[in-house]
Amino acid sequence: MAGLSLSELRGRLGVIKRAEARLAAMKTETLAEYSCRGGEGLARRVVLEELQASKQQARREVEAASQLSQVPETLDALGAGEIPEAHAKQIAKAASQGPVDEAVLVEAARREDFGTFSRTLRDHQHEQSGDDGKSLMAKQRERRSFSFFKSPDDGMFVVNGRFDPVAGNRMEAALADEVRRQRNDSKAGDQTAFDQRMADALEHLVCADTGDRKPQGTTLVVTADWDVLNQRLADARLLDGTPLPVSEALRLACNADIVPSLFDTKNQELWVGRKHRLATEAQRAALIIRDKHCIGCGRSAVWCEAHHIEEWLTGGRTDIDNLVLVCKSCHHNIHDDGWTVHRNRNGAYELRPPPAPYSDPLSEQARCGLSPPTAEAANPPSGGKPTTQARAHSNLAA
Repeated sequence: MAGLSLSELRGRLGVIKRAEARLAAMKTETLAEYSCRGGEGLARRVVLEELQASKQQARREVEAASQLSQVPETLDALGAGEIPEAHAKQIAKAASQGPVDEAVLVEAARREDFGTFSRTLRDHQHEQSGDDGKSLMAKQRERRSFSFFKSPDDGMFVVNGRFDPVAGNRMEAALADEVRRQRNDSKAGDQTAFDQRMADALEHLVCADTGDRKPQGTTLVVTADWDVLNQRLADARLLDGTPLPVSEALRLACNADIVPSLFDTKNQELWVGRKHRLATEAQRAALIIRDKHCIGCGRSAVWCEAHHIEEWLTGGRTDIDNLVLVCKSCHHNIHDDGWTVHRNRNGAYELRPPPAPYSDPLSEQARCGLSPPTAEAANPPSGGKPTTQARAHSNLAA
């Protein structure tokens, strides 16, 4: 193994991926046939005994086999080693929830990584629903669940839940806001771990008297296009790109402020110069819409901070075109480890690691197998300021 080159090691991984896909297809076909002959109960028992799986794993394996057996094109591509097992299971699950164009999804699965394909699949389901995604949203809400129980092992309470995209995004926004508030109120040198801050934030949101406080979750960002021709909203989406029925976006807007994303420099204060050191609320909203997530690692925007490209201490201005979204970890990479912000030709910002101690940055990435992901950005390349487009955009903060 040590004598193999990087290209040979990469080629070996490709062989492994195809072999795993073929084995997954073989397992699927075997379990599907076993279920057909002996029933799902007997199939689960066989998985328990032969694959030495847990009861939950056995149930999931048999359920996945049943779903995959209903999408022959997907199963064929899996058996040929053309698509990964995780992609195939996503297609099968989507097909069990509503209409899909299997051929389109299989082709996308051949060329897209898991995260990109997940977004492609969500968009496809929304388009195929025939009702602007209302039925899909309803099914997601039907599957919501929450459990809260005391562990017999140590007496600690355990929380577990599944929520539809709207509820989940609202909760994430509220938790992020509370974590930031607690961090700002904490004493210097506080070493509380992030997961502990999350626990404290949840406890406070659930138990605190909020009678004199603004309702949580009001910073949820929903974007939508304005169809000028038909004079109506279209293509509503949550911040993470999840398609949203326009009716749901309008419902959220009923109890929220509406902030236009074609910001005006005077009334939105996106260019405040040296007047403020920290980003304003209007700037933060604009950054969320433009950068969408951390420009370094892709973490959700609600957990990000605004970073000055030209440092404030060296004369940098708190202007929208001098700010980018970065998470706490990537912010430390910039200030402590020499990572730098670069802007691509399409206007998107990204973080790049320092060349030292390697002379060639590409060789470092090849050596470590790492490459900072490029954040998709809607910011146009005209000096960093938003420009008017044929279709006006609006941001619904709900």
